[in-house]
Amino acid sequence: MRDSDYNIEERDDPRTWANELIPDCEKEIQSAEETELPIIEYLAEFKALIDACGQASYFFNMKKFVAAEVNKAKVVAQAYGHDLRYYEDQLKEWRVKGERSYAVLTHLARRFDYDMPEEKAFLNSLALYPDRRKAYKGYLQTCLKNRKTLSPKKLEAKYQKRLEKRLKKKPPRA
Repeated sequence: MRDSDYNIEERDDPRTWANELIPDCEKEIQSAEETELPIIEYLAEFKALIDACGQASYFFNMKKFVAAEVNKAKVVAQAYGHDLRYYEDQLKEWRVKGERSYAVLTHLARRFDYDMPEEKAFLNSLALYPDRRKAYKGYLQTCLKNRKTLSPKKLEAKYQKRLEKRLKKKPPRA
């Protein structure tokens, strides 16, 4: 049984005459997903690039320290049963993953008309500075919450401002 008031409301809405109410709702959801998907892909690939650079940095350092027979590195390597060859193989694998992520990120950045920095310098800057990786991840997390993207140049500019603020806060050494 239907309430007569409900039937009147239904008949008053011209969208119900052609059964368009449900498709309208679905169209709104689809359009929202279509606009968010490239943003999510871009941010996820940027995070994957940062993670790959972090892993490459770790395995590079472990390879160097195990080869130099640094005690801490030897203890870690022995605890996990890893040798120098393992760290060399992992380093190669993570470098390739980083290069792949850079290529995919470059493709995704074109959708937003972003220019990517030179590959080697960009990957090295992410691999060499853990603070930069941490800052970039924080910026990307904020971007994800706000459903927006930032170009690599803007991320670097924000990071440089962060460093400038640190310098201003830090008292001079005597």
